[in-house]
Amino acid sequence: MNSDFSGRSAKLSVEEQATLRDYEGALRTIRGARGVFLLFLILSLLVHVAAFASVRWGNILGAAAELEAGIASTQPGVESPDGPEPEKAGRTALAANLIELLLPLAEFVGQISCGLLALCFLASAQVCLAGGLGGVRGSLSAFFWMLVLLALLFPWARWFHGDLQVQVPGVFVSFVELQDYKPEFPNALTQALSYLRFLGYPLLALLIAFVGDSRYARGYRLVRRHLEARLQVRPI
Repeated sequence: MNSDFSGRSAKLSVEEQATLRDYEGALRTIRGARGVFLLFLILSLLVHVAAFASVRWGNILGAAAELEAGIASTQPGVESPDGPEPEKAGRTALAANLIELLLPLAEFVGQISCGLLALCFLASAQVCLAGGLGGVRGSLSAFFWMLVLLALLFPWARWFHGDLQVQVPGVFVSFVELQDYKPEFPNALTQALSYLRFLGYPLLALLIAFVGDSRYARGYRLVRRHLEARLQVRPI
């Protein structure tokens, strides 16, 4: 009888070990996906910051417009001279076309990555709850931070057909906004608001992303220590 009881206990212990390892593998998968989505989110925000910087300080779109106007004003039948000017025009036009292509793509990738990142944090909280592993607070905190960020990344002005364009400018910028951007400002307040629009909001979004990820990382360390104590294996 004692032998049967010890056999059942050993069997339960093996099952518990297998269950914990299954939770460990799930958390590994979530952690890997979180790294990929966070990277895409950061890159999408940096693309918009770099696009604004190229327009504000590199005058990419202004130079492209000036070169196009110069080419259009040449007399028909007159060949353009060979030299660095056509090559410069080609490079400037290529840079402008690249900005026009990358801005909507980066916006789409950033919004999707933020949503998937929120789902990763929610799934991590559910795994921790199911396994009684602890660290739920960090994952849920990260999940709600990502919901806040997702609300900031949503194009509210376009959703309401531009009615809220002034009140809710959004984090991501459009190519039309950069085309209409004028580097001359009537006063210091307008200049500060312009930098807040094109640089402050993306940097705020990056800060929120890092804060949410740090909350998740803190909870993940608690779960890792808990699993190490119960499994006595290498950290997850």
